[in-house]
Amino acid sequence: MSWRWLVGGLRAGLSMLTLRRAWHGLVVGSSYLAARWGLAWRPPRYPLFLGIEPTTACNLRCPQCISGLRAFTRPTGRLDPQLLEDILTELHPYLWGVLFYFQGEPLLHPEIGRLILAVSRYRLLSSLSTNGHFLSEEKCYELIAAGLTHLRISIDGMTQENYARYRVEGDLATVQAGVERLLRLRRAMRSHFPLVELQFIAFRHNLAEIPDFRKWAHQIGADYARIKTAQILDLTPEAYEAWIPETGSRYERAEDGEIRLRGKVPNRCWRLWRAAEVTWDGRLLPCCFDKNAEHAFGKLDEAPFPEVWHNERAEAFRRRVFQARESIDICRNCSEGIQTWL
Repeated sequence: MSWRWLVGGLRAGLSMLTLRRAWHGLVVGSSYLAARWGLAWRPPRYPLFLGIEPTTACNLRCPQCISGLRAFTRPTGRLDPQLLEDILTELHPYLWGVLFYFQGEPLLHPEIGRLILAVSRYRLLSSLSTNGHFLSEEKCYELIAAGLTHLRISIDGMTQENYARYRVEGDLATVQAGVERLLRLRRAMRSHFPLVELQFIAFRHNLAEIPDFRKWAHQIGADYARIKTAQILDLTPEAYEAWIPETGSRYERAEDGEIRLRGKVPNRCWRLWRAAEVTWDGRLLPCCFDKNAEHAFGKLDEAPFPEVWHNERAEAFRRRVFQARESIDICRNCSEGIQTWL
């Protein structure tokens, strides 16, 4: 973590903050504590953050991702910018930020700059996660000019062989060149943003390359280099053996051979209060682990946000999380309350 990351985060936070947003943060936090104490199950009218899915399309074939596997059971497509603008018109006085990632590769959306700019106009934080294959000169300029606050780029190997073992059909040299291009252009434009975070997912096959990753990130001047534990879609012994290292893992093998998260999954979830996930077609989800929208609360083109976020389906889901979280399929593989960064 660099000084630029710390200073930039402070600058972005102060720029976003208003009295109403600060008060709303206190209200959301207090409401969550009430839920933990079993006193209430309804968060305030709006969350602090929105996750927005720009598109379900992806150029890669990552074997533990439903986008990479082309395994969606819900409709696929890309976000209409007007939907985001309509949501922001209602929510912007209370929101703190918008996160442009769920499924798919966000930079494949042809109007990603417009989406980011819509967020910037309301002085909100904006974050985007990418596999890094589309960081051309034009795209880098578009992201910087639109006011993107934070950009996370996944680089899961420092040799082409190990990188492409998970990032199937990906090219490491293209990604590295794009990252370096973005940092050069940011300096040339004398911009503090976006803050550039490089992410390395620790798999069984690439652990030995973590030191090289950290060295390269430092050499090129990335703001933050982080190591993340790997997630597998299906908790099977076969997937565990293929991808998960014995050390540096969020999973463990039980005595009966079952693969499960390390530690007990707590009956609570701060994520359900602080954020909401919106698919490209306007489905409001409890969180980003509902990859196929099987627990969707409703659609935002059919009712105002508060009605969908507080309907009976939403309240029943939250109550169940706080009473028997492990009984919910998506929660059994969720990182909330679990150590995921090394």
